[in-house]
Amino acid sequence: MIPMSISDVAVWIDSVPTPQVSPLISPIVPRAVDDKENPRPAKKRRIMQADPDQTPRPPKRLRDLNSAPQFAPPSPTKSASSAAVSEASEVESHYSGRLSPVKQLQLLEDFEEHPIVFCNFDDDEDGAEPEDVTAMRRAVQRFADGIGILGYDNMDAVVSALLPMDRMRFQYPWANDLEHRCVLGSMPSTAQVLGIVEMARKYDHGSGVSEDEWNSEVQHPLLKLAHNTCKYQQTLEIHNVKTVRIEPTSLARSTLPDRVVDYVVALNPDQAIKQAWRRLRPLPGASIKSWNHTTRARHSPIAINVETKGPMKSWTDGKPQIAIWTDAWLNRLALIRGTTSGPWPALPLLIAQGHDWHLLVFSKDDQKMTIREQIDIGSTRSCFDTMKVIAVLHWLMGWAETVWRPWLLSLVG
Repeated sequence: MIPMSISDVAVWIDSVPTPQVSPLISPIVPRAVDDKENPRPAKKRRIMQADPDQTPRPPKRLRDLNSAPQFAPPSPTKSASSAAVSEASEVESHYSGRLSPVKQLQLLEDFEEHPIVFCNFDDDEDGAEPEDVTAMRRAVQRFADGIGILGYDNMDAVVSALLPMDRMRFQYPWANDLEHRCVLGSMPSTAQVLGIVEMARKYDHGSGVSEDEWNSEVQHPLLKLAHNTCKYQQTLEIHNVKTVRIEPTSLARSTLPDRVVDYVVALNPDQAIKQAWRRLRPLPGASIKSWNHTTRARHSPIAINVETKGPMKSWTDGKPQIAIWTDAWLNRLALIRGTTSGPWPALPLLIAQGHDWHLLVFSKDDQKMTIREQIDIGSTRSCFDTMKVIAVLHWLMGWAETVWRPWLLSLVG
């Protein structure tokens, strides 16, 4: 090879022809410093499969706007129109259920006419707890303490545990009846009780168990077991009232949300109730009759109300719920009675939250309605504690038959 000089190399390079750029290939343009002049191409949005159990969320930008602090312009006075809008908005909030349980309790207590007050059993200012409230509290408390919950075949032991002679001096026909001749019921088998306890334990340790599952698999079977082993199983019945409405709406206070309970123990119509039905007037503003403040199971008068909550909720959330329901119920009974004045019998109210069952006692006079709380009557954590609940339910079902049925018939007698 003949060596080439630098000048010869330069001459050779200049003689090489310049290649032509193909029109199908775009020239590479360096990225501009300012992204606005040469923006990045939009990223493809990933398509995610929707989760039916996940709560829908707004877009991120909307969440950011909603979370940002909002400042209203200062106004020295509030106009009448804005006040009306605020009031209407608050009422709408009540009906939509957005009013917290604490605010609902405050609203119940602030009513000028017949306020509903929650208190402890020993919080009476004048110390005068009604005698029928005392009788119910003491009888149920003994069962809650485990006294008399076993050995139902021994009638003497049951009577002694239920109403001891040293304190049975109240002048109530139902108390004397229970003392002398009322058999509460029969003990359920251990296998039946254990089945409910095992199901409750299973759900307690499970994740994502809904309130409806607790109701259908634990609470309702316990109520049915107590009913099936009660002396009055033929004259009482249990109804699921979760889907009912308070009817007519005039029976409920307009500023309160529409709240219902889950289960009721009702009187099975006997011949006396069927005859009284003929004299019963239709509900105001309605063309049909009902013993209750709803048209569901309207032929069976309600006796005991039961509200249930799942294990992840507070049992106190059921307090305004059962109070609102009971208030509308008593408004219906006042129409049957013809007046709201005069003495009313003490009424048992039950709230079950997960494993735990609580008894509250409702009383009413001409000034206010009082709900005394609470007796922890038992739970489904063990067979022994479950038997406490069943014994209390037997006692309350006896009360429904021997006290409530005669009192209700006296309203239309």
